[in-house]
Amino acid sequence: MSSATHSSSSVLKGVRVLDLTIAMAGPLATARMSDLGADVIKIESPAGDFSRQWPIDGYRHGGESSAFLMLNRGKRGICLDLKQPSSQEILHRLVAQSDILVQNFRPRVAAKLGIDFATLNRINPKLVYVAISGYGDEGPMVDRPGQDLLVQSFSGLAFNAGTDDGLPHPSPVYMVDTCASHLATEAALAGYIEAQRTGKGREFKVSLLAAALEIQIQEISTFLNTGRLAPRSDRPFASVYMEPPYGIYRTADGFLAIAQARFPALAEAFGDPALAGLADEAPPHADVAARRRWRDKAAGQIAQHVARYTTEDLINRLTPLDIWVNPVQSYADLANHEQFRPFVTEIDHAGGPYRTLAPAIDTGETRKVKTAPRLGEHTDEVLAELGFDDGARQALHNTGAAR
Repeated sequence: MSSATHSSSSVLKGVRVLDLTIAMAGPLATARMSDLGADVIKIESPAGDFSRQWPIDGYRHGGESSAFLMLNRGKRGICLDLKQPSSQEILHRLVAQSDILVQNFRPRVAAKLGIDFATLNRINPKLVYVAISGYGDEGPMVDRPGQDLLVQSFSGLAFNAGTDDGLPHPSPVYMVDTCASHLATEAALAGYIEAQRTGKGREFKVSLLAAALEIQIQEISTFLNTGRLAPRSDRPFASVYMEPPYGIYRTADGFLAIAQARFPALAEAFGDPALAGLADEAPPHADVAARRRWRDKAAGQIAQHVARYTTEDLINRLTPLDIWVNPVQSYADLANHEQFRPFVTEIDHAGGPYRTLAPAIDTGETRKVKTAPRLGEHTDEVLAELGFDDGARQALHNTGAAR
């Protein structure tokens, strides 16, 4: 509905998105829509999105945390106190002129604030409404904090790595938040397409738990049909459900990931006929104890061979045999690799330019990504678009309804 946009991409030009989210899953979903050209208006409370004070490795740029800058690029920011009726009136005016709204309040909070789907649908029947929660909107976990590590742990994901006598091993990145952000984006865009066809919006509900479970759809479905847990082992496998040769091994000068390999091919590569028959020695999966012993034995034999060669030697040796391998790199290695260069961009900011990742969706357009907004940076601009004159805007500021 709005032609204003802070991205030169034309894909979602004219689409207005209201972003009432904090942390990562919601802001990343709406940042993706901003990358595609939508006019995303981020609505923050007077306290602001707490991720403004959530630096990664202590890094701040121009007074803002790196997390906030990366997750809120290209948006316009306004500051409203939604507990005040005058602020709700502003939100309702925005809703009337918008296409998509994304929020990640805990279940029932939106209704208390009068910004639930039923209320806003009466204002704009075409509005697509996406609600992101931690665990869904029913069940005993509804009011528990939905955070990436907690959901990884609750969903079984963290238990799929690590050793039998060690700690479960969660992902080192916020993978559940990221996957939930994709679900939210897909829901929003699917709803927008439907609304253009039917003239009616709808509410979509996604959760961090649903995202965590979908990541594990193969493993959980296998368990539901067999009742059998894959064994944790003495060796720290990448996943208890992925058996050797799959995994990460220490080389003479670093580490190597082996994704797909047949034991006969490894036997040829290392000149060890004993490797060729390892698959035939594997006991049935139902014999969990024996299967665990076989896994540790097979991985140990492969590790002994891999440790004799440098990473580069192994890539050159294994790749021609159709064994899928890659080096295990640090961020320093990655940053120096030519393959990484197209995925980096530089964004202008009041505190000076900063480097970050380019939008993940390549639209074929050349465009400049804009930085995240300062708290309340665009409040007056948006209020003016809604018809509030200078005096009315000043009155809203005086009461604290807007900032």
